[in-house]
Amino acid sequence: MAERELGAPSGVDRSRHLAALHRAWATPPDVVAAVVAEVTKAPVVECRRIVDGEVNEVYDVTVEQGPSVIVRISHSGSEAHDREAWVLGECAARGIRAPRVHDLRRVEVGSELRSVMIMEKLPGERLADLGPEEVDVRRVLEEVGAWLRQFHAIPARGLGTLDGAGVGRFETLEEWLAHVATEAPAFEDAGRSVGFDAATVRGWLRDIADSLRAAPPRLTLSHNDLLAVHVLVHEGNLSGIIDFGVVAAEPAANDFALWDFREGRRFPVEWIQAGYGDPSVFEPPNDRTYRALWLLHGLWYLRHYHVTGFRPGVEAGRDRLLRGPER
Repeated sequence: MAERELGAPSGVDRSRHLAALHRAWATPPDVVAAVVAEVTKAPVVECRRIVDGEVNEVYDVTVEQGPSVIVRISHSGSEAHDREAWVLGECAARGIRAPRVHDLRRVEVGSELRSVMIMEKLPGERLADLGPEEVDVRRVLEEVGAWLRQFHAIPARGLGTLDGAGVGRFETLEEWLAHVATEAPAFEDAGRSVGFDAATVRGWLRDIADSLRAAPPRLTLSHNDLLAVHVLVHEGNLSGIIDFGVVAAEPAANDFALWDFREGRRFPVEWIQAGYGDPSVFEPPNDRTYRALWLLHGLWYLRHYHVTGFRPGVEAGRDRLLRGPER
C-alpha cells in the first residue's frame, strides 16, 4: 500500500520508517545513469534519489538537452512493473493522463536481477503537498473523478491484482472472497495489536462477504492505490495520476472506498464522485458494496503496517476504522 493523510502517518516516525526501508535498496548511481543514458540517448546531468513510498527505489533523473525522467527500481521481481507497463500502455492508447513508459529492463546488480522502469516525468506537484490557498481542491478532485470514469472503461479480465497482460488473479467473486478469508488470522493479529478482539474482526469479514454476495458488484479496472500523493496538479489542474503498481480488476466503488478511508477528511470523496458522474455506484444496493470495500481497505491497512512493524500506522488504521466512513 501507499500513503498520506491517514494515507499514512507523517512526521518523524514516518520518516524513520521510510529511511529504514530505503536503506536496503541501493543501486549504484553509475548503474542508474548508464541505463538512463542508454534509453534516452543523452548523458545524465543529475540523479536525485526520492525517498518516499514503500515498494520501489526511485530516482528523478535530468538528462542533457532533454526532459527529466523517473526511474523506478524493484528489488522484488518484475510482476508489479509488468502490470504497470501494461496499464500505462492502455492509458497512452486512450489519451488518459498518466506517464508514458520509455523502457522496462532487467538489470543485474551483483547477484540480484532488478526490474528497472524508465518513464516520463509528468509536470506538477502532488496534491498532498499543496495547501488550500494553492489549489482549488474541489475542481481538481472533480477532474480526478472524470479521470476515473475514463480509466474504469479500460477492459480488464478476471478479478484481483492483474498480471502483465491485464488478467486478474481470480476468475470469480467466490475465489476472491476465499482468498480474503485466508487472510483472517493476519487481520486478527493486526487488530488484536491495537485492541480489536478477534470476534470483531471476524464479524467485519462476514459482513464484507455477505454484502458482496447480496449485490454482486460491477467490476472495473481499478487503480487500487489512488491517493493524494499520486495525484499531480499543474497550473491549477490535474496533470495526471501516477503509481499503478497494484492495479487490479475490482468492484467499481473500490477506488472511492480506498480514497475515503485514506484521504476522506482532508479531500472529500464526494467531490471525486461528483466528477465521476455515475451516482448509481454509491446508491442502494451498491452502498453495501461501498461499505464492505471501505472495511476491507481498513483491514488491509492494519495488516500492512502490523507486518512491517510500523505501529503508528496500525494505530492510525484503528482510529480510522472507529471513526467510520466520511461520505
